[in-house]
Parts: sequence; structure tokens; C-alpha cells
Amino acid sequence: TYFSVPAGMQTIKTCLVKNDADDFIKLQFIPTAQLIYLNSKWKRAKEDGFLMGMTSGYWKKDKAKDNDSSKEDNRHIKLYTSNTADALYIQPIKALALDREGVITFQYALKRALEQYFQVESNEIGVSLMGEDEPNIFIYESSEGSLGVLSQIVEDNSIFNKLIEIAYNLCRFEDENDLRPASYDDLLSYYNQHDHDKIDRFKIKDALEKLKVCNLEVLTSTKYKDYDQHYNEILKQIDPNSSTELTFLKYLYKNGLRLPDNAQQRVEGIYVQPDFFYKPNIHVFCDGTPHERPEIKQKDDEVREAIRNSGAQVVVYDYKDSLDELVTQRNDIFIKVKNV
Repeated sequence: TYFSVPAGMQTIKTCLVKNDADDFIKLQFIPTAQLIYLNSKWKRAKEDGFLMGMTSGYWKKDKAKDNDSSKEDNRHIKLYTSNTADALYIQPIKALALDREGVITFQYALKRALEQYFQVESNEIGVSLMGEDEPNIFIYESSEGSLGVLSQIVEDNSIFNKLIEIAYNLCRFEDENDLRPASYDDLLSYYNQHDHDKIDRFKIKDALEKLKVCNLEVLTSTKYKDYDQHYNEILKQIDPNSSTELTFLKYLYKNGLRLPDNAQQRVEGIYVQPDFFYKPNIHVFCDGTPHERPEIKQKDDEVREAIRNSGAQVVVYDYKDSLDELVTQRNDIFIKVKNV
């Protein structure tokens, strides 16, 4: 299985699964990933490809290659098909301490947890290992049409913790009398028969226990390592004389809400510098007591109308307003990205 990201795709969401001390998983949600399934050869075959007569179009056995009296051109070809699906690309970080068999086991535990939590069939969630030495996990919606389940993991970051809890329970570690690496009572299934000799639930026990006390943190800007660094950098950019900007920013941080991408960013073509900016085109103004003066209020109205006329959005937080209400009204902007 291979995948690619559509050109110009701007909606990939990158997340970190971490605790206060370590990062354990980097996770990316890729909407409408382009999937390619390639069938290279029979498992027992030494040569890549499947033998086909290029004139007749008939499949042939390899041993017939040298005994073909038809004289037609025979070639080995590879088969592929493609699809489009929502996907998760999961990169275990060294701190998770999983070897290759551990990653293989973890992918099936996560797949089973997804099936159980979202109540979907085994054939509706696909999973594939990516890479050799330090493999990553690729999970995708394999049913016809979009299930819309994988997107929920980055929209509600509490779901990841629930999935880890389900995966941990699936492994039945409490049964001290069962020492089998895996069984059909836990992680083995018809769909992963080719990996039955590699799946070992005990290899992921420590990793699952680490992840149980972690949070999934959506990184809304790739410029910053994590949410805390993002907050501290934006904090440096705000007007030090504006208590309203500070109140607004502290509220977002305290509640684990999406932080602005920039502060004090000028609007091209308009002589104005909004307090905060959210990509792609949202400008936030934080109005303190000076903005109550009639002449300033009139100027505010004029420049903000100019921004709207340019096709961008304007959000205003007045110091007398309730931030709870503002966040509720614009929950498309102020999404929850971290549990606090």
C-alpha cells in the first residue's frame, strides 16, 4: 500500500501524543489521501510480476514461459488499483520503545479499538505498515464512501484516550493464566493472518500504559514544537500595554483552545494591524477601554469594514464581552486542541 497527499491539500492536521515529559506519537490526519494498492508477485515466486501474454491478454504460469509455442511476447507485469480515503499516518517516537513486532502489534490493537469504538466492520478499516527499520502505521477508511470516523479523532482529542483504553482492555493483561502472545480472543483475526507469528500483546503493554496518561494535542501551526511553545511565542508578540489581548490569549491557553497563528500582523493594502490572525483569513481585534472613544470607534468600524470587503473575516472581542459566549459562537475557529 502506498499513499500520496493531493496537491495543495491544506487540511492535514498534525498532532502529538505526549505527557509533560515526553512525546510518544506523531499523528497526521490526511483527508482524501490518494491510495495505491500494488500487487508485485505471488509470495512463492522468485521473479517480480505476473506472466501475461501481451497479444492474447491471457495469464500464464511461469513455467510456461520457455515452452510457449505461440511465439507471442510474454511479460511480467504488476497489478495495481487506486482509491481515495481519509487516513491517519502514525509515527511512533523512540520514547514509546516499540520494536518492529511491537509496532505491528500496536497497529492491530488500534485497528480493533477503532472498530469497537465506532461500531464498524473489520473490512471497513484498513491498516498497513510503512517502512522497514523504523516502521510507521497507516490506517485508512477502506469502505466504499467515507465513514467519517478518523476525522473525529482530531476533532475531539478525548477520543484517542478512549481508543487506548479499549486497546488495553482488548489485550486482557488481567488474565495472568493466559501467557499466549495473542489469540482470537484478543488481537488475532482473519484479516491479519499473515502477521500472526509477529503479534505479541505483551510487547505493547508498557507502551499502552504510557499512552493511557497522555493527551493528544493538535498542532495548529507547524512553526512550533507544541502547544506550550506556541503560546509562549505568541505571548511575546502581543502589545505589552494591552490587558485585553492578554486576557484573550490566557483564556484560550487555559481552556486548550486553538491559538492564533500570528499576532500584530498587518493587513495587506489596508492601514491596520489586528491583534491576532488565524489562517487563512481571520483577523481578531481585542478592544479595551480606549476603543470606547467615539473617534476611535468610528475608525475601527471603517477599517474593519474594509477588511470584510476584501473577503476576509473579522472577529471582535470587547473587554466587556463574555469570552465563553464568543468561543461558543465561533467554535469553528476556537476548536479544542488540548485537554487541560
